[in-house]
Amino acid sequence: MTNPEAGLAVFGGTFDPVHFGHLRSASAVRDFLGVPCVKLVPSSIPPHRENPSSTPAQRLSMLRIATCEEETMAVDDREISRQGISYTADTLASFRCELGVTAPFYFVLGIDSYATLHRWHRWQDIADIAHLIVLDRPGYPQEIPSEVQAWSENRLVEGPEGMKQRAFGCVCRITLEQVDISATNLRDKLKSGIRPTGEMPEKVIDFVIEHGLYCE
Repeated sequence: MTNPEAGLAVFGGTFDPVHFGHLRSASAVRDFLGVPCVKLVPSSIPPHRENPSSTPAQRLSMLRIATCEEETMAVDDREISRQGISYTADTLASFRCELGVTAPFYFVLGIDSYATLHRWHRWQDIADIAHLIVLDRPGYPQEIPSEVQAWSENRLVEGPEGMKQRAFGCVCRITLEQVDISATNLRDKLKSGIRPTGEMPEKVIDFVIEHGLYCE
């Protein structure tokens, strides 16, 4: 599924639960970059946010259900298998070792995560491993801290072509069609017994109900 010469995109998150906002963003990024595959990497213990409501194994199962018919998406369980706190720099470094030093490598993150980048473990090393693809949210202006602005100033590019000539080192902000789906709102709906049809894959909803997730 993965052609190293074409590059690889990695999209991390808690996916608690996975929803169509995640899947459509991954698909749009794949088309934008022209990569054959986007790997979705669920975190074990995210260091900069509250622990997820569902277990790592449950979130991994939901992701696999959601992507089982998606030939251009794959689920990678290395953070969950590694256990402990999920540091992005360590995860990206492990992918880079597998890809080799010359293949373009893209790390996909939302604008809200990008705004907290300066708080991450070894955050300044990330662009020495991968390109950063930042997903802007139209209608949701996000203030970017001065440290992140200064760090990214000479790395910014407007499109994928410049990144394809390099293995890492660029920051590209892209605006996707807004999908107004919130994992928090989905958990609230599920807790209230509301079936969020159209916001999550039906088989994922069935899994949530069968296992009694988000009931408390």
